[in-house]
Amino acid sequence: MAIIPKSTTLVFLGRSGCGKDTQIGFLLKQPDFQGAVQSATGTSFREYSRRNTVLGRKTKKILAEGARQPDWFAFAVWLFSVGEKLLAEEILISSGSPRSLREAELIDEALEFMERFRAVAVLLEVGPAEAKTRLLARGRHDDNESEIANRLAWFETDVIPAVQYYEQKGRLIKVNGEQSPERVFEELEKKLGEYFAK
Repeated sequence: MAIIPKSTTLVFLGRSGCGKDTQIGFLLKQPDFQGAVQSATGTSFREYSRRNTVLGRKTKKILAEGARQPDWFAFAVWLFSVGEKLLAEEILISSGSPRSLREAELIDEALEFMERFRAVAVLLEVGPAEAKTRLLARGRHDDNESEIANRLAWFETDVIPAVQYYEQKGRLIKVNGEQSPERVFEELEKKLGEYFAK
């Protein structure tokens, strides 16, 4: 793999169940990624949902419906997480954000404000049928048929425009997610190397 520059931000995109967290876990074990900072917006939402506050209860309701949290909230959660963790020029790896075109634009604006490179997106390509199978097998409490259908639907309507945004900017890396986790990571390493060797 090519050396990853300081102040690089990678945002992992893909349908629910595509294996973002697994691949990020593999990446964080690599020498180039020692000391990298991770932001997981979905985890933050689940933490908020356990709080008996107005925001916590609303977050819980939206999660229970399998709906998408509003852009302003998702970006605020991302920014708070990043603002608490980034100390200097660490590599930043984000999962669960952006989930819309507006979020993608806001993240780029925030990174520019912090004098960092704009985000590079990694899309783990997994089709809806495979994603559904994986989510049902995962067995998390919010992985039921109706909620999964909602999440897969808003991927098409909301996340795809963000994917297209990164593609148009020349900052999108596509990886076939319908392989074993190890093979996915081999492809991810190869394509990251090719991208940053340019």
